[in-house]
Amino acid sequence: MKVLLTIEGGFAKTIFEGGKEVVVDFLEGFQYARKMNLESPEVIGVLTAINSKRDLSDRIHWATGALSAMEHKVGKLEVVE
Repeated sequence: MKVLLTIEGGFAKTIFEGGKEVVVDFLEGFQYARKMNLESPEVIGVLTAINSKRDLSDRIHWATGALSAMEHKVGKLEVVE
């Protein structure tokens, strides 16, 4: 499946391709971002970094860390074994 973006003049370009489940996930993210007006350079940077990760598990854990940092602005991070 392909997701096309059509702009003025009828020009269309493919912005995403994948199976049905993946396209549904893409569309949900697209609609959420449009509804929330997520256009700041910071948000774009975070999402670009998430997208550059190697595989899905990398993306999920990286995103969880980024979201946690956004929610917890103060305090020292420590890793304990």
